[in-house]
Amino acid sequence: MQKNARQVAIESVYRVNEEDGYSNLTLNHLLQKYDVTSRDRALATELVYGSLRMRNNLDWVLNQFANRKVKKMDGWTRNILRLGLYQIRFLNGIPGPVACNETVELAKEYQHRGAAKFVNGVLRNILRNLDSIEFPDLKDDPVQHIRFKYSFPQWMVETWVKEYGIQKTIDICNAFNQVPEKIIRKNSLKISSKELQNKLINNGLEIEEIKDIPQAFRVSNYSRLSKLDSFKAGEFYIQGLYSILVGHILKPQLGERVLDLCSAPGGKTTHLAELMNNQGEIVANELHLNKIDLIKENCKRLGIQIVTTQVQDGREVEFNQSFDRILVDAPCSGLGIISKKPEIKWKKKPQDIHTLSQLQLELLINGSKFLKKGGELVYSTCTIAAKENIEVLNRFLAKNSDFNLVDLTSQANDFGIPSKFIKEGSIQLLPTWKENEGFFIAKLKRNF
Repeated sequence: MQKNARQVAIESVYRVNEEDGYSNLTLNHLLQKYDVTSRDRALATELVYGSLRMRNNLDWVLNQFANRKVKKMDGWTRNILRLGLYQIRFLNGIPGPVACNETVELAKEYQHRGAAKFVNGVLRNILRNLDSIEFPDLKDDPVQHIRFKYSFPQWMVETWVKEYGIQKTIDICNAFNQVPEKIIRKNSLKISSKELQNKLINNGLEIEEIKDIPQAFRVSNYSRLSKLDSFKAGEFYIQGLYSILVGHILKPQLGERVLDLCSAPGGKTTHLAELMNNQGEIVANELHLNKIDLIKENCKRLGIQIVTTQVQDGREVEFNQSFDRILVDAPCSGLGIISKKPEIKWKKKPQDIHTLSQLQLELLINGSKFLKKGGELVYSTCTIAAKENIEVLNRFLAKNSDFNLVDLTSQANDFGIPSKFIKEGSIQLLPTWKENEGFFIAKLKRNF
C-alpha cells in the first residue's frame, strides 16, 4: 500500500506524541512500509520533525483560535491541526489555502466529518488573522516568551536562562530548532580523504571537509546515505561532529588495551579502532543484548578486527586486566541532540536528570576501577545539563583522590574549539558552534 507525505506524517506524529514513539524509528518504519516516493519522503520528514520541534509554538497559536484547548482535543484532531498549522506558519512553499484543504482531507480520512469541519474552521480563522498572532512579551516574561515562541518546555527554559542568561538561551533554542546537518566520518583504514570526496561527488553529493576535525565531512544533496556503495563498503560512518571529537580527545595509541564501557551502537568504538590502526584490543561493553549485533555489524562493515563485545551492566562489570584508556560515554538525557530527536523536548522531565546523574556517577566509579596507573579516561555525554556533566565529575573527584581532571584547553585549541566552550578544564560544546548539538567531554588521569 502506498501513502502520501501527509498520511505518513500524521501517523508518525500521532505515534510519537500520543503513544510515546521515537521520531526516527517511527518515520523510517512508515516510509518503508508505505513505499513513499522520494518527493513525498522529503515532505513527510519536514512535517514530522518540524511539527515536533515547534509543538509548543503551534499549541500556543491553536489555543488562541480554537474554542477547545489543545489538551482537551482528541489525539488525532490535535495532531492533524498541528500539521496543518505548521504548513501555514513555517512552509512558505505551500500556500495557506492549500495547506488548509489538505489538512481537512486528512481529518476526513483519520477522523470524521465533524472533526473535519472543526479543523477547517480553526485553520481558516488563523489564516484570516495571521498578522495578529502574538506571544508573551520578552521583557515582561522572558521564560514564557522563549517557551512558546521558540517551542521548549518551561523547565528547560528556566534552567538555561539561569545558567546562560536570556539571549544565550534564545541562541541555544534557535540552534536546536534548525535542521541538523549530515556529518560523516571517513574510515581511514579503507580510504583517503580525496578518494572519498571524489566517490561521493560522483554520486551527486556535495561534500566539505571540516577544518580542524580530522576525518569529519559535511555532506548535502543526498537522499539516503546508507544506500550508497561507499557506505556499504565501510568507507565512511554516519556520526555527529562532536561525537567524532570524543575519539580524538581520548587519543588511543597503537597496541593499547581500551575499554568502551557503554558502546552501542559502536560509532565511538569503531572510531577508536581506526585511530589505533586496527592494532591493539578494544572491549566493547554494552548493557543491552539486542544492540550487540549492531556493534558487530558496524565493525564488520568498517573492517574492524580488534573489538571484542560483551553484555554487562557497566555499573557491575568486572575485568581481570586493566586498561590503558577507558571511554565512559554515559547514557544521558540527550538534551544536546534535540535537533535530531525533537521529541526529547516533550519526553524528558526534570526528575530524569537527577536519576541519570546517579547512573552516570555509578558508571564512572565502576569503570575507573579498571584504569591503569597513568592511564586516561574520557567521560562524555550528549547533553548540556550541568548536573549530568561537570557536577558528576566533581562528585567523582571528591571521593577518588587518585584521579585528577586533565585540562583540555590545549587539545581543544588544536581542534579549533573556542575558549568560551572550556569549563573548568572540560569541554562543554553548545549548539551555537559548528554543529547544532550540545556535547560534554572531560578527561581524567589516574595518578596512583
